[in-house]
Amino acid sequence: MTFHGGSDVDDVLDAMEYAAYVKDVQHIILDNMQFMITRNNVSSGKWGGNSHFDKFDMQDVAIEKFRKFATDKNVHLTLVVHPRKEDEGTKLGISSIYGGAKATQEADTVLILQVDGRRKYLDVKKNRFDGTLGHCPLFFQRKSGRYAEQLEVGASAAKIVKKEVVAPRKESRKEIKSSSSSMNTPKKSYPRTSYDDILDQFTPNK
Repeated sequence: MTFHGGSDVDDVLDAMEYAAYVKDVQHIILDNMQFMITRNNVSSGKWGGNSHFDKFDMQDVAIEKFRKFATDKNVHLTLVVHPRKEDEGTKLGISSIYGGAKATQEADTVLILQVDGRRKYLDVKKNRFDGTLGHCPLFFQRKSGRYAEQLEVGASAAKIVKKEVVAPRKESRKEIKSSSSSMNTPKKSYPRTSYDDILDQFTPNK
């Protein structure tokens, strides 16, 4: 499906039904809700005037239709909705989602992409099935150009990890005596690596 700019919701639903019936599509992503419903569609006459209220009303009607389609066709539908204008650094919540409350009321799951300084993570704010909430960290994978939930270990960091997992060898009596006598000596500091910088993203601020 390829739509650019404001699109009639019924035309989008027709394309979705064709994809689900003919192509056996099981997961549809609509990106994004605000871009689909433009001022031209609101003021076209089908929805009345072009007031701010009518735009929210049109969004609620579209969400009702998408909810019914997902239930009737047994298709997973992911709808991207941008947040309201919030203060810089404010953590987003369900009330931060642009539009009326129907966008979150009709949804089975609400995921919010949070940005906290250098950290990025998905915040599960609603889970209709069992109520389990939480968050999942996101790491940028330079090789693929994508975000993933696993840390991409670089060459310098790989050496550190490799040293940590090596099985320890047995120490001789001489080594044990030497180590016990040097317990009070200050520890040697090592230069920071890119691996340390990445781990600092999820270290709580003191």
